[in-house]
Amino acid sequence: MSRSLHLRIRAWVAAAAPLVLLAVGPAAAAGDDGDVLIRAGSVVTVEGETFAPGAVLVSGGVIAGVGASIEAPEGAEVLDLGEGTTLLPGFVDVDLPGGVTGPSVEVTREITPRFNPLPAIDWSSRSFVEALAGGTTAGAFIPLSENVVPGMAPVVKTAGSRRVVEAEAALVVTVASDPASRNRSRTRPDSIYVRQPTNRMGVVAMLREALNRASRGAEPDLDTTLPVEADPYEPLRDVIQGRRSVLAISRTDYDILTVLRLAGEFGYAPIILGGQEAYKVAGPLAATGVPVVLGPLRINGPYGPERTELAWNTAGVLHEAGVAVALSGGDLLEQARFAARFGLPEEEALKAITIGPARVLGVADRLGSIAVGKAADLVALEGDPLEFTTPVRWVMVDGVVQFPRPKPSEED
Repeated sequence: MSRSLHLRIRAWVAAAAPLVLLAVGPAAAAGDDGDVLIRAGSVVTVEGETFAPGAVLVSGGVIAGVGASIEAPEGAEVLDLGEGTTLLPGFVDVDLPGGVTGPSVEVTREITPRFNPLPAIDWSSRSFVEALAGGTTAGAFIPLSENVVPGMAPVVKTAGSRRVVEAEAALVVTVASDPASRNRSRTRPDSIYVRQPTNRMGVVAMLREALNRASRGAEPDLDTTLPVEADPYEPLRDVIQGRRSVLAISRTDYDILTVLRLAGEFGYAPIILGGQEAYKVAGPLAATGVPVVLGPLRINGPYGPERTELAWNTAGVLHEAGVAVALSGGDLLEQARFAARFGLPEEEALKAITIGPARVLGVADRLGSIAVGKAADLVALEGDPLEFTTPVRWVMVDGVVQFPRPKPSEED
């Protein structure tokens, strides 16, 4: 990463920091947006009790109360969804699709822990509207898996307006064939792709070397374009010392086992992202307590990325073995329905798109469930969430209904 890009990222993150508090924290004073009382046939808090019927009080963009019956404060707006409806917390996607303009990885180097796609987010992208329409209110942008250490994963709200929840929620590493796919050992001598790694063994060797360098402590980097104070291995050192989460992109069973082996060598706790063949190694995953964020579930064909062998009940098998499961990659409600249909318990299917991914990204104190003090990110549905014909009525982010968008006549 060039020095100018690195400095732009730091400046962007610094400018975005106040937005974190405005978007999801208690800094938004109660009453700024007015009080709203929402009544529904069922309020699924996900982490606690399900209230049927239930009510949620929203004040200043934050959940101020939840229960079977809540009195509306004086002057509060009341939204009565009616019988048979369901109120859920907003969905959280660990791997938001789309939404980034330009490359979301620094291809000139293989180890780029400080790269962050945050400045490249297109806040007006249609992908945000599509995510909102499906009930996804927050999620992370994952740098492309073409690098051994692609960089940071920021968490944002899908309502746009630069609502940043965490600028550096987790570090992403790749233990798969992806970083080797474009490199060559013999080709044009002036190409930057005449380099390692050119196979899986090289990917693992480079990641192990990076972890070794990080574990030895701060040391100068060979790339003099970086600021002196920016130790390029500090994010990896934070991972080893337990101060930062790490998402490992791995799909095949042998790559997942490699992730577990590296984690054991250096003493950190990884999170698997992708996990198409995780069902084959459910035992080792459960024994080490490593959660799995599954890539998009699908039934159209027996092979997935890297020709992985897909199983329709991967989520159910992992849950039965005691592995924490989250879903990712867009259309989260449809994925939860798919997972429940093929074996994942219904309660767990809803957790896999709400509190599960929020925990993975380290934002469960603010998102992922309906609880007092958390952001009022809510999804209203016309009926049973896991029924394939149940539509989304509206989606609220920070106490304001963001989907469907109000018509021009309603704004006047």
